[in-house]
Parts: sequence; C-alpha cells; structure tokens
Amino acid sequence: MRCQTKRLLIRDFVETDREAVRGWRTDPEVMRYLDQPLGTDPDAWFDAVLRYAERQPRVAHDAAIVLRETGEVIGWIGIAHSPDLIAGEMVVGYALKRSHWGKGYMTEALVAVLEYGFTKLGARTIRAQYYVANPASARVMEKAGMKPAGLAVSADPSLGESRSYVARRGEWRPPGRRRLGLVVVLVLIALIAVPTAVGPLLSYLDRPRVPDDPRLLPWRPRGDLIGDREFLDQAERVWRQQAERAGPGRLGKVHPLWAGTIGAGRVALLQAVGDDGQGYVAQVAEHEQPAVLRVDRQERFGKTLPSVLVVNYDGNVDIPMLRPGRGAALLRLLVPPADREPDATSSPTLTDRADAAPLSRDTSSASQLGPDHPDGLRVWRRVHDTRNVYDDSGWEHLQLEGAGLTETWLHLDSRAPSGSVLVLARPASGGSETVTTVVAHPSHLVTREPETALADPTWGPLGAVDLAVYEDAQAVLATANARHQAALLAASADSLGRLAVVEVRTARQTQVGLVAWEGSRVGCVATRPYRDLDRRSVVALGCTRPGSRLVAVAVVARPGVEKLSIREVTGGATPLTLEPPVLRRLTVSDAPREDVVVTAIRADGSAIDTDTLRISASPPRAR
Repeated sequence: MRCQTKRLLIRDFVETDREAVRGWRTDPEVMRYLDQPLGTDPDAWFDAVLRYAERQPRVAHDAAIVLRETGEVIGWIGIAHSPDLIAGEMVVGYALKRSHWGKGYMTEALVAVLEYGFTKLGARTIRAQYYVANPASARVMEKAGMKPAGLAVSADPSLGESRSYVARRGEWRPPGRRRLGLVVVLVLIALIAVPTAVGPLLSYLDRPRVPDDPRLLPWRPRGDLIGDREFLDQAERVWRQQAERAGPGRLGKVHPLWAGTIGAGRVALLQAVGDDGQGYVAQVAEHEQPAVLRVDRQERFGKTLPSVLVVNYDGNVDIPMLRPGRGAALLRLLVPPADREPDATSSPTLTDRADAAPLSRDTSSASQLGPDHPDGLRVWRRVHDTRNVYDDSGWEHLQLEGAGLTETWLHLDSRAPSGSVLVLARPASGGSETVTTVVAHPSHLVTREPETALADPTWGPLGAVDLAVYEDAQAVLATANARHQAALLAASADSLGRLAVVEVRTARQTQVGLVAWEGSRVGCVATRPYRDLDRRSVVALGCTRPGSRLVAVAVVARPGVEKLSIREVTGGATPLTLEPPVLRRLTVSDAPREDVVVTAIRADGSAIDTDTLRISASPPRAR
C-alpha cells in the first residue's frame, strides 16, 4: 500500500522501520486499547506484518505512517478483509506515537486509507471499532467521515464496551471536500438569472437515481408518487427503523423502485444493501385509518437478481376472503422498466404481432393478444393450476400499466399452493422470443423457481411462445412434481387436436416426447430418453391408444436437414422422401407394421444421422 497526504506518506513497512516500531509498541499508553493477539513483543508483531505483506493474494495491508518532512515513522495504520467473510467488507485499525497525538495526523491518515480502500481495494464497507473508554479514537473516526454503527464485540471484555463506526462506498466523502461541480453551478446560475427555473431544476437534481451497485436491481424508479419526496422519505425511515430493530441492521443508500397508489393506500417498493453486504427489497405501505406506514414484507435478493417483483397489498381492501388466514390474496407484478415510456396515443390491437401469438387450445385467452409494453413484453398467468396434471387449466393475459405494474389477479392457495405460475415473453432477433417462467406467491416479494419452466430447445432458439407446451411437458412426465425445463421441437394441429414433440430436461436426463391430444384429452404419449440430443440430427416417435384406429407419428430434424428418408427395416420398397418436420395421424391400415429407419439428409444428398421409429401403445389419460 502506498498513498500520501499533505503531511504524511503511508507505505508498507520495511526492515529499517523495526526500531521505530519498538518505540511506540513498548509505550503502555499507546498499547492500552490495542488488541494484542501476538502478545506484547514488538518484534513478533513486526515479523508477522512482514510475512503478511508477502502473501498472495494479499488480505491485509499494514502500513507505516511517515512524516514527509522528516521521514520519521510515527505510527501504524492497517486495513484488512473482514474476518467475518462479509463480501466487500474491510476493517481498519491504527496506532500513533504519543508525542504526535493531538496534531490531526491520525485523522489525516485514516481519510487517506479509507479512500485507498474504496478506490484501490474495491471495498464496499470499511469498519473500525473503539472501546468506549477511549473516546479520542471515536473522534478520529467521526472527523474522518465515518458514521456510528452501534455496538461491537469487545476483543478484551476487561476494557469494557466496544462500539463501531462504518464508511460505505458511494456514501462516504472525505471531510472538507464538497460537491461544487457543474450541477451546483447550474443551480447558482438559475438562482441569479432565472428564478422561475429554480423549482424544476431542484426537482430534477433530487429525483431518485438508478443504483450502480451490482447487488441491487438496476431499474429506473417509476410510479405516480416517485416524485413525492416526503412520502419516500417517510417510507425509507420506516424501513430503516425496522431493519435496525429486526435485521438486517443498518441499511446503505435506499433506492426506490416504484411508488404509487393501490386502492386507497400509498405503496412504495424500496431496495438497499444491508449490513451483511446483501441486497434487500421491501414493500412499505399505508394501513388503517388514519393511515400508518408499515413494512409489509422484506426479502433478501439471491445470487441471481429477480426478473420481476410481486406486489401484494390489501391494507385498505375490505373483502372478507382476503383477510389473513383465508388463503387468498390480490397480487400484481412489477416488471422491469421499458427502454422507453409507453406512448399514450397508441394502444395494442388484437392483430398486433399475430405471427408471435401463442399456439393454445384456449383461443379465447392469449392466442390473439399482441404486446402491451413498449419493448414488446407480454405476461400470462396460469389459471386453475393444481397438482392434478389433467385438471382443466388455461392462461390469462395480464395487461401492463405504463408504470410497470400488471393488472391485479386473485391468488387462491387452494388452486395454486406453490404460487401463481407466470410466463413473461419478450421479442428477440429473427422472430424468436426470450421467455422467463416464474412463480409468484403472496408471502414473497421475489419470485421463485417454477416446477415447469419454458426454455429454448436444444436445436435452436424459441420461436413464438407456445403456452400449451406446459401441458405437453406434464403429459410426458405424467406428474407435476418433477422440476424441469420444457421446450417445443415441433407442433401442428388437425381436426382432432394438437400434435406436439417436446423436449423435457430434468436434473437426471433429457427426454423427447410425442403428445397427441384428442380435444382436451391426452390421446397417447410416446417418450424416449436422448442423452446425446445436442449431437443428433433427427428424432422419431410414434404412439397409439389401445383400441384406437389412429396412430400418431412424428419425425423432427434439427436446422440444416433438407430431407428425410423413411424405410421399413426389412422392407425392400423404395424409401419415402419427405421434408421435415413430419407430424401426422395415420389410420392403423396405413401405419407401418414394423420399425422404420429414418435418415436425415443434407442438401448435397449425404446422410447425416439416423433414428428408428417405433409405435408404442399408450393408455388414455383422463382429464
């Protein structure tokens, strides 16, 4: 470590500093409040410091405080990673030769090391602690711009109670340094030259900002109350008070995500980094009459930041079934902000993006709805979802408001005990769409991982979102309990219903399944495990329901396959040549009577890969 101030040089210790270190480390007054894990021998401490400086990666920086004018070593200051392994947290300690007390050297050195820790070492939080019996050390921390952070664990209880101070990156400023930059100059110009512009300019400077901390959501603050500074300050105070009382302790800078009115109450979603170095989100809302602000829910972000948040507010809703313990709640989603604001002069029509509409058996739900978000984001909710796979279910399209909230839906624990399943789709390049599947539950602000998640197929990107894949995947697995990803390889529909080839990935294996529907009932299912699906070029499946006169067959090829050659294993007839994919129903008389070899062929006529088509008998499955 090396940095300097007007009067001091702060650098790593060298061997020639040993005698100076002996001078202050043998002074009982200097050592009175210092922890001494290596004992009182100054040489043992100095040897350890030199050893730590050679370790890689370096976790501790112990430096000499040197007077620039004379070169005299007058003390020590050290900064190291927190022993509690809190991400981004460091601790600082110091000592000064008694003859140089009261001259401001220690504050000067501490300021320099704090700045070095934030700018060079990447610290997010820097802590220091002192014994209450040594108030002079507390004054040094205060003068250096650190803030009180409550009680600390005393390393030596015989010396009494300990307290800590903290400096946080983004909040800490060196004392005496002011932000008299361009924005302040503009304010002064406005005050002198254009008095009428003062209000709007101050409002602009005070507006909430997007956080740049990777532990927080980088969302632009939204909502009709986002400019109500008084309300946001009240909501922040309420959250800080609860956090310090019940955890996670002292919060860093609080950033609003959304603030607005729901029903008759004001609601704010806030985020901040807690004392543990983790990102948190909280919902603060008005309750009762007269209104009282209260923290409804608080939750820590996981390793991956959520794609949406769940709003659950019933503070001023007088509906008996929504009271606690009734298993019902009114939910909404807060989705990421758009790249641009909605255009109030135009609204989506039923024909917008018809080419990207989901293929669904319920044509009255989502099949004709276009995008209602400036970035094309669309949201659907699974309705009547239960653990019985074959209970009737469907999808409801959730309209999006300009501020990023979806319309409200009624969640019933009896229908969706694990939470409401939602699918979010956004247009991607080449006519495809990116999809996120989440579960929203009233008890959580952050969405959860679903049992079934829609995903891109192995052989290419997802095309237009097909919500029916959800049911197809359940039919392949014959259960709703296995956590998996489902992707569509091919689908078609005839007068009897839907034919689909789906890929289902679980933690243990990848299966490809053919699902043939007869109306709203599963007619037959064929499944095969494919460990090498990413290396294959063709898959072939067939199924029939016992007693049925129909056989469903499907042959699907990866992109690049121009033709399919189909030949019975023992037959001598000329192979049948077709273009992929092939999904159709055949009568029993027209269906192959034995196994069929399917060959994938390139445009130049060369064979790529083969698979064998077998017809499996599948019992009917009631819905």
